[in-house]
Amino acid sequence: MNTIKFPIIVSFVFLLITPLSMQAQDTTDHQQWEKYDLKYRKYRFTIFPGLSTNGVDAVNYASKYSFNLLGGYNGALHEGFEFGTLINANKYYASGVQIAGMGNYTGENTMGVQIAGIGNYSGNSMQGIQISGIGNWASSDIQGLQFGGIFNLSGGDIQGLQSAGVFNVAKNDIQGLLVSGVANISGGNIQGLLLSGFGNIARQDVQGIIASGGLNYAKTFQGISLSSLNISQDFQGIQLGAANIVGKGEGIQVGLINYANEFDGLPVGLVSYYRDGRKNLDLWTTETGFTNIGVKLGTEQVYNKLSIGFNPVLNRDVWQIGWSIGRLHEYKNHHLYSDFSYFKINEGGWTRDLNSILKYRLFFGKEINKDFKFYGGPTANMLISRLDESDDYAPYRLFDIKAKGRQYVFWIGATLGIELF
Repeated sequence: MNTIKFPIIVSFVFLLITPLSMQAQDTTDHQQWEKYDLKYRKYRFTIFPGLSTNGVDAVNYASKYSFNLLGGYNGALHEGFEFGTLINANKYYASGVQIAGMGNYTGENTMGVQIAGIGNYSGNSMQGIQISGIGNWASSDIQGLQFGGIFNLSGGDIQGLQSAGVFNVAKNDIQGLLVSGVANISGGNIQGLLLSGFGNIARQDVQGIIASGGLNYAKTFQGISLSSLNISQDFQGIQLGAANIVGKGEGIQVGLINYANEFDGLPVGLVSYYRDGRKNLDLWTTETGFTNIGVKLGTEQVYNKLSIGFNPVLNRDVWQIGWSIGRLHEYKNHHLYSDFSYFKINEGGWTRDLNSILKYRLFFGKEINKDFKFYGGPTANMLISRLDESDDYAPYRLFDIKAKGRQYVFWIGATLGIELF
């Protein structure tokens, strides 16, 4: 009995709505359907493609209000509302609101609001708001506010606010605020604020603020880039990452490793290697008895230095590792170095407890030839330590303060060294 009820009810609804739809046929001031040689009826009802108030000729009609019980394949939705339990499909264009349990399909342009459990597809451009459980796909441009459970995909540009669980991809440019779980990818330029779990990738230019957990890549970049790995051929702005690699750069690089063929700006890194920059070897000693060797890299004006030192004066095994960032001022008859240095002091093996010396150093240098300089000058020192053994690091004390298990010792010292290459 139940197997008979459903087709009877469907047939009754179909027969009831057909004359109502025929009576509702009219015209409006906006006759976009005429470009496609379509007829206009204000209402339509479809059970599934081929069984509708417009019959098998449904693709030749545009309507303002459309109701698809299972799915409908019609000509166009014109500035109206469409609802379907499974699929809403329009051969030409759709403007207005579409809601479907599975998906919304438009052969050409789409404008308005689309909501689908699985996906929204536009054969040409898409403008408005799209929400889908899996993805939004436009063969041309995408513009507006879009939320895709997995992706937003465009055969042209992407512009606006996009959020996707996995990726936003555009064949051409990406512009706006984009958030993705994995990547924002563009065959053209990327501009705006972009956040991704893994990467932001552009074959051309990137401008704006971009952040990712893995990789930011662009042919040229202007702005702020935050990622584990930042790569670009030309760069202007700020890069912050574990590694920053550019062909030609200008600005600020902050990372464990900074590299460029040409760089002009401020490097802050454990290793800042520039092919057009400095590559020096330093040897120096201090009033504390430490003898040190360090590698000084960076630009001609700003350098980073990694060093290691040993203290032969003390009657036990004491050694240190250090990092410095400094600036060189060149004058006619001498050079002036000023830098800030941090040294981790170790007793025997690696000392886990707090045991460090901070230094501000001011050196006057003299160039003997292009491969040899000597320098020397005063240093301001502060020891911060939790170890009792640190009492003999400083030759004397200007201030000695103990607080919360830490010892703070201040003194003025001196450094004398040479710079090679």
